[in-house]
Amino acid sequence: MKVKTVSLTDKTIERRDYCDAFGIFIDGKKVFRVHDGEHEDNSLGRNFSDCFGIPELMRKAWEAGKNGESFELEDEKVEEF
Repeated sequence: MKVKTVSLTDKTIERRDYCDAFGIFIDGKKVFRVHDGEHEDNSLGRNFSDCFGIPELMRKAWEAGKNGESFELEDEKVEEF
Protein backbone atom coordinates (compact mmCIF):
# COMPACT_ATOMS: atom_id res chain seq x y z
CA MET A 1 0.00 0.00 0.00
CA LYS A 2 1.42 3.36 -1.01
CA VAL A 3 0.06 6.26 1.04
CA LYS A 4 0.79 9.83 0.03
CA THR A 5 -0.17 12.79 2.18
CA VAL A 6 -0.54 16.09 0.38
CA SER A 7 -0.66 19.58 1.84
CA LEU A 8 -0.19 23.06 0.49
CA THR A 9 3.10 24.93 0.33
CA ASP A 10 3.67 27.82 2.72
CA LYS A 11 3.54 30.22 -0.23
CA THR A 12 0.14 28.89 -1.30
CA ILE A 13 -1.24 29.01 2.23
CA GLU A 14 -0.18 32.64 2.52
CA ARG A 15 -1.70 33.44 -0.89
CA ARG A 16 -4.97 31.76 0.18
CA ASP A 17 -5.28 33.98 3.26
CA TYR A 18 -3.78 31.27 5.51
CA CYS A 19 -6.32 28.61 4.56
CA ASP A 20 -4.71 25.18 4.37
CA ALA A 21 -5.75 21.84 2.90
CA PHE A 22 -4.70 18.25 3.52
CA GLY A 23 -5.31 15.11 1.50
CA ILE A 24 -4.48 11.42 1.52
CA PHE A 25 -4.03 9.28 -1.58
CA ILE A 26 -3.82 5.48 -1.40
CA ASP A 27 -2.26 3.79 -4.41
CA GLY A 28 -2.85 6.97 -6.42
CA LYS A 29 -6.54 7.36 -5.52
CA LYS A 30 -7.71 10.33 -3.44
CA VAL A 31 -9.44 8.95 -0.34
CA PHE A 32 -9.39 11.91 2.07
CA ARG A 33 -9.44 15.69 1.75
CA VAL A 34 -10.15 18.46 4.22
CA HIS A 35 -9.63 22.19 3.79
CA ASP A 36 -10.07 25.49 5.55
CA GLY A 37 -12.69 27.76 4.17
CA GLU A 38 -15.34 30.20 5.26
CA HIS A 39 -16.09 29.91 8.97
CA GLU A 40 -19.64 28.70 8.37
CA ASP A 41 -18.29 25.87 6.16
CA ASN A 42 -15.62 24.65 8.60
CA SER A 43 -17.68 21.86 10.13
CA LEU A 44 -17.80 18.08 10.00
CA GLY A 45 -20.85 18.37 7.80
CA ARG A 46 -19.02 20.39 5.15
CA ASN A 47 -15.26 21.00 4.71
CA PHE A 48 -14.24 18.24 7.13
CA SER A 49 -16.79 15.56 6.20
CA ASP A 50 -14.06 13.15 5.04
CA CYS A 51 -13.17 12.73 8.74
CA PHE A 52 -16.10 10.31 8.97
CA GLY A 53 -14.12 7.97 6.67
CA ILE A 54 -11.11 7.70 9.00
CA PRO A 55 -12.25 4.39 10.58
CA GLU A 56 -12.47 2.82 7.10
CA LEU A 57 -9.00 4.10 6.19
CA MET A 58 -7.66 2.62 9.43
CA ARG A 59 -9.32 -0.71 8.58
CA LYS A 60 -7.71 -0.69 5.12
CA ALA A 61 -4.26 -0.08 6.62
CA TRP A 62 -4.79 -2.80 9.21
CA GLU A 63 -5.96 -5.27 6.52
CA ALA A 64 -2.94 -4.47 4.37
CA GLY A 65 -0.60 -5.13 7.29
CA LYS A 66 -2.43 -8.32 8.24
CA ASN A 67 -2.08 -9.52 4.64
CA GLY A 68 1.66 -8.79 4.62
CA GLU A 69 1.46 -5.90 2.15
CA SER A 70 4.21 -3.34 2.14
CA PHE A 71 3.44 0.11 3.50
CA GLU A 72 5.06 3.16 1.91
CA LEU A 73 4.44 6.67 3.19
CA GLU A 74 5.26 9.82 1.23
CA ASP A 75 4.59 13.47 2.11
CA GLU A 76 4.26 16.10 -0.59
CA LYS A 77 3.76 19.87 -0.59
CA VAL A 78 1.87 21.19 -3.61
CA GLU A 79 0.41 24.42 -4.97
CA GLU A 80 -3.05 22.89 -5.62
CA PHE A 81 -4.81 19.53 -5.47
